[in-house]
Amino acid sequence: MAALIVATTTLTVNNCNAQSFMEKAKAKAKAKLDAKAKASTTTKQGTTAGIKKPVSAKSKKGTYHLLEAERSPAGGTTKTLAITVDKYPNTEEKILVITACPKGCAPGVYKYKEELSTELGVNVYFISAGIYVIQYDDNSYVSVMPSQKEVLGVMPFNKFAFTNFYSTDALKVKGMTKVKAEAYAVKMSKKILAPSTAAPSKGGNGLYHCAIQISNARKPYSKLQLTYTTKDSRKIIKMKYGDNGATDTYEYMNEFSKVIGKDVYKNDLYHYQKYIFIDKPGVIYYTRYLVQDLGYAEWEDINPLNMFAMDKQFARSLRGDANLQKEITDKIIAWTKKIKENTAKKDDNKIQDIIDKQRLQKEGLVDNSLKEQTLEAAKNWATKWNWKETITNAYFTGTDWYIVRHKNSGVILRRSINGVMVLKRPDGMCSFHKCVYGQQYDGSKYNKVYTVGITPGQLKLDCKYTK
Repeated sequence: MAALIVATTTLTVNNCNAQSFMEKAKAKAKAKLDAKAKASTTTKQGTTAGIKKPVSAKSKKGTYHLLEAERSPAGGTTKTLAITVDKYPNTEEKILVITACPKGCAPGVYKYKEELSTELGVNVYFISAGIYVIQYDDNSYVSVMPSQKEVLGVMPFNKFAFTNFYSTDALKVKGMTKVKAEAYAVKMSKKILAPSTAAPSKGGNGLYHCAIQISNARKPYSKLQLTYTTKDSRKIIKMKYGDNGATDTYEYMNEFSKVIGKDVYKNDLYHYQKYIFIDKPGVIYYTRYLVQDLGYAEWEDINPLNMFAMDKQFARSLRGDANLQKEITDKIIAWTKKIKENTAKKDDNKIQDIIDKQRLQKEGLVDNSLKEQTLEAAKNWATKWNWKETITNAYFTGTDWYIVRHKNSGVILRRSINGVMVLKRPDGMCSFHKCVYGQQYDGSKYNKVYTVGITPGQLKLDCKYTK
């Protein structure tokens, strides 16, 4: 009660002094609350608990102590760095600037990776040399260069060509080790690839995320907008790349879908041979056949394969999950094998139907004196070309001879007529070839019948129709 009276009296006597007192009191109280909050969220070294979201990118400067000395552009090595969190001039792009010497040194400028930072809950920066700087706590960073050029968010870190730890707290640096710093980086690389715990996607229209960036018109995209619709009684999917990219159209393939029990769509620009398989709501597999085509070949490793999922974390988890990759690959191989077998069976049925309906051409000109010669001419042709088939019959289908004369003198050179030769195949089937028979003219008579040539392609038929 006394304190309240004093404060009230002071406020009445001197408003300026009272206002200053109140501001100081509030500031002191706020400082105590901030200290208490910081103490409750301060974590053990090597953890990220208590960091709700990346710190803001407002300009922050500080001198950081190093776990291991680094080479200074000014010569020798240094155990301290000047680090500034800022933005590119006149832009909103966030950066981390690291300077290894006080004056005259070109700084290292690391770009802020917004997507990675948001999802990990710590700030992540990257420079094209392949080095990541990852926030460790409010005043510390872990800096690593993966030795196998692993990309954060694409595959887990394994080994490192370079590792260091920076902190404004010298005592914290003394308590850090290279093993701890690397373990933290590995943990972050696995965390962002962890399987999703979200409920199953609803599927249908919406935003889909690519497990691996997909290119269109030489531009990479990490997300797609899919819209299911109907046009002229045809089920189609409109696939829009990014926010302002081009749009592809995929048409529903009724027969293939029935064969594998999954919806299959093909790009309407058929020469592209691009396909999407709907595995389950919100999860789509994409592939493109580079050789042959779906229905005539199984999927092979040379063909691109990707996954699009409405659940972003699930899409990303594919990158570091060898078992999931194999599971998807096995599905695609099994589906494409079924489709190929169905196509082959369908083609066989078509061929068999043609064979069942095939008949020999009717005999045309009948000249009994030439029948044996015609059969011998057909057999000679088969022998000449090492046919495995056996000639069983040969006859004319034309109704008359065609006379061939010398183009200048008009003298008769030969005559020819259309015909067939009938064969028995090693597989037990029969077939026939269309051909042309001829006879050379010697000035007084026509000589022995010979085979002038054949029309390529045997025509199969049931042997009972050769008699």
